[in-house]
Amino acid sequence: MAIFSTLRSRRFAAVQTETTEQIITFCLRKEWFALPILAIQKVIPLGKVYGDPQGTGVSITAYEEQEIIVIDVAKFIFQDLSSSDLVDTAESDLSGLEWEQQRYLVIINLHRQTQDLLGLPIDSQPVMRRVTKSNFKTLPKAYLDRGNINCVSEEIIELPEQPPIFLLNPQSLARAYNL
Repeated sequence: MAIFSTLRSRRFAAVQTETTEQIITFCLRKEWFALPILAIQKVIPLGKVYGDPQGTGVSITAYEEQEIIVIDVAKFIFQDLSSSDLVDTAESDLSGLEWEQQRYLVIINLHRQTQDLLGLPIDSQPVMRRVTKSNFKTLPKAYLDRGNINCVSEEIIELPEQPPIFLLNPQSLARAYNL
């Protein structure tokens, strides 16, 4: 018995599907970063943070009736800039919009078994994207050895007519702060 197929189904079968990965992208000090969506528990507007009078970049905030550690990821990634540089840069990009209303907190789960949560304040509203595996490119070893940007994985994401997106490594962020 012959199997009949339509032209449309034959064309569809001929198209090779490429694996995609969901990521959350966001801006920190005019550079774009991403985290895999599976590493993120939730994204919320940034509320009050407490307990960092010396400006170390580690503080706490309340989330769903528990205290979670908040690390100033921008301060660690760009070690050479002060937090006042962060505000000046972001305000100039937001064209006069209120700075406090534009910050968000990305909550990641460091250890699925223990529910250790870590909050990362970000400068822009995050964007979820589906990225094909072919868009992931390996960073040159010479660049990684220079240490221009800390806590990134060995890959960047290149999209047409977009600046490169550095893929952050949540585990190296936690190790950097001994969490």
